Amino acid sequence: MNRIFTTALAVLVIGAGYPASVRADNFSRAWVSVERAGQISPAIEKAWKDSPLYPELVAEATEKRLGQISAKDLEALMAQYPDSAAIANLRWKKLFRLGRANWHEDYLLLFTQADSVELNCYALEAKFVLKRETEADRRDAVRLWTHGKSQPDACDPLFGMLKQRGYITDEVRLRRIDNALEENQLQLARWLAKPLKKSATGHIDAWDLARREPEKYFRTKATQFPEWAEMAANRLTRKNPDRMLKLLKDRVVPESVRDKAILGTALVMVLNGDRSVAPLLKMDLPPHPILDIWRVRFFVSQQDWPEVLSAISRLSSAQQGELEWTYWASRALAMTGSDDLALAGFQKVAQSNSWYGFMAADYLGTPYDLTPKSTRPDDSIIDRVAQRTDVEVARLLFNEGLTVMARRQWDFVLGRLSESEQQAAAILANRWNWYSRSAVTAHQSGLTDDYELRFPLAYEIPLKRAAENHDLSLSLLSGLMRSESLFMHDVRSPAGALGLMQVMPRTGRQVAKRLNIRWSGNNTLINPATNIRIGSFYLAEQLDRFGHPALAAAAYNAGPHRVSRWLPEESVPLDVWVAAVPFTETRNYIQRVLSAQVIYEWRYNGRLARPRRARSPKNRQGRINHGLACPR
Repeated sequence: MNRIFTTALAVLVIGAGYPASVRADNFSRAWVSVERAGQISPAIEKAWKDSPLYPELVAEATEKRLGQISAKDLEALMAQYPDSAAIANLRWKKLFRLGRANWHEDYLLLFTQADSVELNCYALEAKFVLKRETEADRRDAVRLWTHGKSQPDACDPLFGMLKQRGYITDEVRLRRIDNALEENQLQLARWLAKPLKKSATGHIDAWDLARREPEKYFRTKATQFPEWAEMAANRLTRKNPDRMLKLLKDRVVPESVRDKAILGTALVMVLNGDRSVAPLLKMDLPPHPILDIWRVRFFVSQQDWPEVLSAISRLSSAQQGELEWTYWASRALAMTGSDDLALAGFQKVAQSNSWYGFMAADYLGTPYDLTPKSTRPDDSIIDRVAQRTDVEVARLLFNEGLTVMARRQWDFVLGRLSESEQQAAAILANRWNWYSRSAVTAHQSGLTDDYELRFPLAYEIPLKRAAENHDLSLSLLSGLMRSESLFMHDVRSPAGALGLMQVMPRTGRQVAKRLNIRWSGNNTLINPATNIRIGSFYLAEQLDRFGHPALAAAAYNAGPHRVSRWLPEESVPLDVWVAAVPFTETRNYIQRVLSAQVIYEWRYNGRLARPRRARSPKNRQGRINHGLACPR
């Protein structure tokens, strides 16, 4: 470490004017003190200098003085504390400063490939300015420029150099125009087209017409600009499907774009569950990545098994080999009398301990095989990983309740471990009751059927209490909680849902009032026991209303108003109803929850409970008469 850096670190350590009342024996308090003061006091220095957590304090203090530390000094700091994610994270914060200040040499000294568009623009700019760019760098710069939305202002100098050096050709500009239109950025597309010929303007005008007045587009522009036919059909079908069908029937749609228009029409109708789409789906249409999948789902929902087989035959060979479509092909074969062919498919799918694996085992009448087949690493590997400083830092941060910092450290560690070492880390996390890292790491490292690690009995006491109070299945409640938060009590979703059972604040406040729980703002939902009380009450309400765990889970995820619209007119098989749920997120969620319920029932009670027969303890049906019947 050079003398300048040593001096800078000394400034960070010696905190002038520290109050004598500050206690240094608790790391959380010490960290907050450093965070507030931007310095490490002598008392904190003395208490934590020899601790694996000391670099966390150094990182916090260094961040406050980051502008005073050179790139070489920061490299020296990272070399001194190689096991700290917090120290490593200073690299990115420093890079933003260097990039904005145009310190190109220092920037490239610190830079490694990043997910940040801004940082990548700074790196490419530095290479162009210093004349060190390669052909790959030029391609990357052009790729950044052709993005469909405006990039950060930090990219403007780089893009200016691309234009000066002639890399923004007409072809590149046209590519970005199309990307902009895909992102509905009409103004950007028009601005990009200014240097081009009128044909580019016509291309954009046709897009605008297809979007605003799709029928007029078909009558006047579709032949000249066929590229927007599917979008135009899509738009008109959303507003008036009968009108779109009439245009097709009356041959108003030009023959040259007819297939594209039918694809756009059929896609909207099938996603809306419109049964009149069946004739369109039976037509010989060009392959379409979304419609081809939904064609299968539609005919499954109609239980039209010959058409299910026909629809699956249109999928690619790779898709046909996936568990989901192998299951539905087997299901359709069984329903059309080809039992021998169905048997082979069901046996293949039933080897998977997944939603479709459980469904296939139900058809075969065989028990689920929940015996772990993965091999855990040797104790010597576990011991070696436990002795690593970077792993110890993660454990200590978790024990301190600094879960965000702990998870950041954990992710930092995993990037340095081999697969067997990652498996050992998952085992260690489970021993520490760090259930979220245990489950995630076991799955990522190949221990996919190690149920102790992936489906831990987390928060068992409050879950049991809630299950008893609300007459819920403990296994259903555990499965839902795992699917919602993966045991992270402090997690917040992009939509604002909080805590273990991902309760929306508005719902939480309403339920808390009904349960006579003191509401202390959103922090109420961060408390595990309170969150479980509120979430389980809401789940019990959905189960009372809809009568089946699949429907209750769907209502919990997508809202009861949507589930009411999705209810079948008559009793249908469970697998059929789930397959027809129009929201991919909700459909996958239902499958995860009910599959986890099976595993938790086995973990808690040592018995297998089939999802299709699962009910609440009192077998309530509520006000809904649409049961989900066993397909057999």
